[in-house]
Amino acid sequence: MDRFGSSKLRIGWTLVALFFTGLVLMGVRGQQVDGGSQVLLFGTPVPLGADSLRSYAVGNLQGVMYWVVSLVILLGAFGPISQWTAAAARGERLKGFFMGTGLGFAHGLFLSQVALVPVWALSWRLMGAAWPSELLRADLHGLLLGLQMLLWGVLLSRLLKSSAGLALLLTLMLRQLGPGLSFFLDFGQDLGWSAGQVRVLEIFVRLLPMAQLPSDPFSPLALPLSIGGPLVLGALAMLIPAGGRK
Repeated sequence: MDRFGSSKLRIGWTLVALFFTGLVLMGVRGQQVDGGSQVLLFGTPVPLGADSLRSYAVGNLQGVMYWVVSLVILLGAFGPISQWTAAAARGERLKGFFMGTGLGFAHGLFLSQVALVPVWALSWRLMGAAWPSELLRADLHGLLLGLQMLLWGVLLSRLLKSSAGLALLLTLMLRQLGPGLSFFLDFGQDLGWSAGQVRVLEIFVRLLPMAQLPSDPFSPLALPLSIGGPLVLGALAMLIPAGGRK
């Protein structure tokens, strides 16, 4: 695990999260008032209008959790795995891909869940519930998105050997591509596409990371494509022969 970060990093990360958690617990509180609701920030009232505290908190915290969890997993493991999979020996590359993905995800899982401690505290101070189902679902989808983006990032870094930064940029762009293609899943047949073409596009979209939090309930049946697809493609990319020295 030291390949992905030292114990000092994890201790410091935890202390920072606990510091912000303390600030939230001491300085943030939600309350219902006549005509709506408001948030007290260190004694200063911030009116929310007619929106209920629950709808306001869930609507804002879901997106924050989805993005934070996925980005922490990607950025916390992308660099070390990319270096591991750049080995000259094919067996070492495959070992680095599979073992590195597992260890990197475990490392990102720890960092991301520690980073969410202030968010859970904020949820409790605003709604009186620390772990509402909507936020638990956002956390789960964020973990899956982070793993999916990590697999795509390592795959692209193998294809773009000379620029790991460009591979990371393309990975972030891929998650913006999925929601755009979803339009054709809904209206493809109205535009003259056949059912088979829409089905092929649906399979392709499931392979891509999604920038938007899915509104559908979590389905384990989506994992073979969303996680298994990039995993297989990444393993095949590790078989590409390493470039020879000039």
